[in-house]
Amino acid sequence: MAITDDQVATLRAQLTGQNEEHVRLLNQLDTEEAQRNYVTLVTAAFFEAVDRKFIVNGKVAENAEIVNFIAHQREIHPDSADALDPEAAEMMVLDALGKGSMESLDAETVFGTQILLLAALVGEARYSDDELDAFLAKARTEADKRLK
Repeated sequence: MAITDDQVATLRAQLTGQNEEHVRLLNQLDTEEAQRNYVTLVTAAFFEAVDRKFIVNGKVAENAEIVNFIAHQREIHPDSADALDPEAAEMMVLDALGKGSMESLDAETVFGTQILLLAALVGEARYSDDELDAFLAKARTEADKRLK
């Protein structure tokens, strides 16, 4: 099964801070397959956001830039700072950049960290509606490839 419009709408609501709409849409993803595909979409969006932030002109950012980004996000979002384990976040960004591994992390930590970092990356990018739609379309295409 491919990524659905409902799954994209769910992620879009989350990334635009429409919390009630996000929860409503998330609750409609009520099959195991729909939930698994949503996780795949989030993962693809996370990888795309990491690439956009930390690869510039083909050059991968230094580890210090990644650490500083994570520390800054924890500082400016104190209500979610406790939920964002800096070590797990760094491992995941480095893994997405092909510079590390997140094998030691459990699935719940991975997904929770991806959601928090994805929201931070997209928020910092300050996409227009059209740019966010293009970003989500790219993530959807990548997620569909992973599902094949």
